Amino acid sequence: MRALVPALAACLFACGSAQHPAEPKPDVRAEVRDAETAEKARQHDVARAKYEHAIADARDPESIGYARGRFGETLATWGEYKESIAQLEGSVAAYPSDPAPWHDLGLVREHEGDSRRALDAFEHAVALAKTDWRPRLAVAALRWKLAARCFRETVGDCTHEVTVAREEYRAMLDLDLPDRLREKVKWAIDQLALPRAGLGPASPAGS
Repeated sequence: MRALVPALAACLFACGSAQHPAEPKPDVRAEVRDAETAEKARQHDVARAKYEHAIADARDPESIGYARGRFGETLATWGEYKESIAQLEGSVAAYPSDPAPWHDLGLVREHEGDSRRALDAFEHAVALAKTDWRPRLAVAALRWKLAARCFRETVGDCTHEVTVAREEYRAMLDLDLPDRLREKVKWAIDQLALPRAGLGPASPAGS
């Protein structure tokens, strides 16, 4: 799976690691491959037409999920985020057992400011790929972001938001992580144990 634009994510869910990847019919796979070849050559109009043709030819759930998921990912790289979300939602509706489009859907929803629904998509990916650290990292990072938002936007108790973020990072330590990432996860856990989750002092009233 190709990387999405950097603004969307620092890591991308790899199709090869999916526990239940979609297995499309050979003709649909070939049409998507042709679309991706055109996209790599920056022939975007050709690529779009080939993706749309693949979707039109897809009849079974796995082929529909595969074609829409790949097109949705590509649309995100083109900056067509609403269209990307529509295709990715169509992908997971057709074939909900592939974690890759769930993960990509989370990335694009988060990019569009829909953090809660992004979290739902990421958690679907985690449930489908329990041994892969990438969707778990996406959930952990987003939960830390939501904890930070709680501290910025409310005067109430943010204990729950911090606790669930720490739990996600702790769960990552049970996975097979690259050494450098493992150290970063430990750092995140330590930061979340600090007052205000290491986010600095509260702003003075009226500032």
